[in-house]
Amino acid sequence: MPGPAKKNPEIYLRAAEVFKALAHPARLRLLHRLMAGDCCVGEIERCLGISQPNVSQHLKILKEAGLISGSRKGTKICYRLTADRLRSFLAGVLEGE
Repeated sequence: MPGPAKKNPEIYLRAAEVFKALAHPARLRLLHRLMAGDCCVGEIERCLGISQPNVSQHLKILKEAGLISGSRKGTKICYRLTADRLRSFLAGVLEGE
């Protein structure tokens, strides 16, 4: 197996994008909420106590980083975490598990 320095540089760029997406308290709160299950934008807005445009901006950043995905349910868009390993990582960081 190649040493860490021999890995494809794209892996590090991707990891940096993920960590940048995680580097905001509101986005961490949003991800923590999504650990409990799918959530629609209006509920996220109420839960976080921030405006809908602000929620949308945070969702965009998380989605571009590949951390969440969204699906339309009628007139609403609901979001979910994309990977179980993200759930495990967040539990360890946010809940001390």
